[in-house]
This record gives sequence, structure tokens and C-alpha cells, in this order.
Amino acid sequence: MRLAVLLLASCAPAMGLHLGAISAPRAHSRASAPSMKGKGTRGMPGKALKGPAGSSASVKKRLQKEDFLKRKEWVQVLDSITELGEEMGSSKAVQAGVTPTGQEFIWCLLRGKQVKDEEEPQLFAVDGACRCCQFPLLNAQMDNDASKLTCGLCGTSWSLANGECIDFLPATNPWAAKKANEAKGPQRLGILPTRVTKAGKVYLRLPDGTLLNKLP
Repeated sequence: MRLAVLLLASCAPAMGLHLGAISAPRAHSRASAPSMKGKGTRGMPGKALKGPAGSSASVKKRLQKEDFLKRKEWVQVLDSITELGEEMGSSKAVQAGVTPTGQEFIWCLLRGKQVKDEEEPQLFAVDGACRCCQFPLLNAQMDNDASKLTCGLCGTSWSLANGECIDFLPATNPWAAKKANEAKGPQRLGILPTRVTKAGKVYLRLPDGTLLNKLP
């Protein structure tokens, strides 16, 4: 027995070194695979949540109202909509936002189609100048259904629904303007969301992250 005790004691240092080299067990977890519900909607987000016909307009209006209450990029540009002419196509230049170098952004407010008294007026906030020839869009022409805007100098026209260029430097425009600007290629018109409050104040929505004031 005494011999066994001596042998155990002599082996203890070696056993301690061996045990110390083994890492303690770590807990491992595996996320369960997501459950795909619905038929024919994999890879097509939102398709399964499509609402009844005609609901998109009300949803868009609700989301815009939530955005208006949360985002600082909504900037008041007029104290009253009466500052803008009542006729369709009436225009007014407004300032909102600045570049990182402090240059002010100028936008052109345009009155759209006439609406009922209880409805929000239709307004468009577009680039202050034509992106093709730099002529002020205050002098642009709006078509009868407020769907298209045409530059008063170079004749380039855009859709007021999405800003897409419809007609780029048509042959009817001044030859000099066409020659000087055709290399730029068609440019999309910048269009910002607008909102008119019940009190008549006019706001436009700048792109996310736009500086509102000049840096100190």
C-alpha cells in the first residue's frame, strides 16, 4: 500500500500538466433555420402582404405622415400656400438645405392640378434649374394634366411622376443650346416630396442626411 501511495504521488505533477492543457467545454448554440411561410413568395418580399386594390395610396399617405413627424429633413419653405399662385403651373423659387461647402440648394415649387377644397393641394418641388442647360425652371411649361414639365430654353422635358427624361434636347430647341449641352446626356429631374398642412404651411422633404444649415 505504501508503495502504491508513493507511485501516485510521483505521478501527480505529470497529471496536473496534462489536465491543464485541456480547454474547458464551451457552450455552442445554433440559430434555428427561418420558417418560410406562404406559397410562391420566396425571394419576393412584400408579395404575400399585398393588400386589396386601392390600398396603396392610403398606405403611402400614412407612411408619409409618419415620416413627416419623425424626420428633420422636412423643411418649411412657405408660411402660407397663398404665396404661390393659384393657377396650375404657378411657380416660386425656395431655398432648403446646403452643400457641405455651404452652397444653398434652390428648388422650384410648382402648383399642380386643381383639387377639391378639402383635399391637400397638389404641389411639386423640383430642381431650381434645368440639369441640361441650367436655365431656371421657374419659366418651365407644365402640360394640361400636370404630368410633364418642359424647360423653357432647351426644350428638354421630364415626367413629373418620377423625374424620368421624356424628350432630351429636341430639334425644336435653339441650335446653340443643343450644341453646348448634348454631351451631358439625358439627366433625371430631381423631385422632392411635398406636404401642405391644414394651416397652409408648405414643407418639402430633403434627401436623408442633407445639411439644413451651413457648418460653423
